[in-house]
Amino acid sequence: MMARLILVLLWAVVLAPMVGAGDLPDAVKDPKWWEKREQRTDIRYPHNAHMEVMDEEGDSCMLCHSFAPNAMTDESKLKPLTTIANEPLKAVCHDCHVTEQRGPWRCNLCHDDKTKIWPEDHRFGYVDHHGEAARRDEAACKECHLDLAFCTNCHFRRDTMGTGYHPLGYRTLHGLGVRVDTLDCGRCHNQIYCETCHARTRFQ
Repeated sequence: MMARLILVLLWAVVLAPMVGAGDLPDAVKDPKWWEKREQRTDIRYPHNAHMEVMDEEGDSCMLCHSFAPNAMTDESKLKPLTTIANEPLKAVCHDCHVTEQRGPWRCNLCHDDKTKIWPEDHRFGYVDHHGEAARRDEAACKECHLDLAFCTNCHFRRDTMGTGYHPLGYRTLHGLGVRVDTLDCGRCHNQIYCETCHARTRFQ
């Protein structure tokens, strides 16, 4: 009995590690979840906050987790997997949080490191010349900066440096600019913005 135990222990310690990975079935060769950490997205996903919403929407865990596809009977729930594989979670998350704005949409709620989602052209000093890009392709800016308040927080500041868009003293001369290019003014200002000030100062 003791000899048999020694042989089993000897095999477990010495011989078992010598068995090549090629001798093992395919399922054992697949990397485990902890071995695939580097392939994971940078997104935090609070499952508890989403479970009720997922039930209401009829969404499956398969929207994000591609394990055990054989167990799925509804193929329509598998369809988004190809999208997720190519553009991790963007299609699923942005559908509610960005496109339909049914959930909070601040980037840092889900993204730990915003530098991973910044566009290539947003390098150091970009703020100083972002206006050119905004004029060239305003729709591209609105993909991330959904609310005009993102712009107005800087552009409408009343400090000694001016607004960042208009130079100091521009308010006294802005009538000329309005006559030259009203549409340009309309990017940030609406009629109520103008009327509020003009009614107070009694300028027509």
